[in-house]
Amino acid sequence: MISDQDFKLLKHECKGYDVFLQGEDAESGYRPDYVLKRDNEYIILESENATSRKTFIGGMLKAAHFLTGSNFGILIYVMTPKKNTKVSSIKYQIETYFDYIREITNLRKIYVIEADKYIMNGDAISIDSEEFKKLSVCIE
Repeated sequence: MISDQDFKLLKHECKGYDVFLQGEDAESGYRPDYVLKRDNEYIILESENATSRKTFIGGMLKAAHFLTGSNFGILIYVMTPKKNTKVSSIKYQIETYFDYIREITNLRKIYVIEADKYIMNGDAISIDSEEFKKLSVCIE
């Protein structure tokens, strides 16, 4: 399990993107853990230690709301799996709601990855790496 504070201190990388936010407000009522930005493209990262599907769905809705108008992007959940909450179950829970809101948002994809796979030897793997794609699940 990684704390929000430690997650925000990690060096999250994707080629061509710069750090935009580290826990600050993206818009009123929405404070994602970490955001990378390139022009009007955003990569929103959320560290999630909770097991409630409502937490994941709520985070997705807030990201979807932010990614409207001229804002486009993806959402990445870095999660700590628990006995009753695995990457596959979160993917299943989110898919239905993502399909429901898809036409009113510019949220293009949602990735879910286990924290132990995203953070190796104290460093976050690059989001644009083949390793990230292999270790995460993607909802498109």
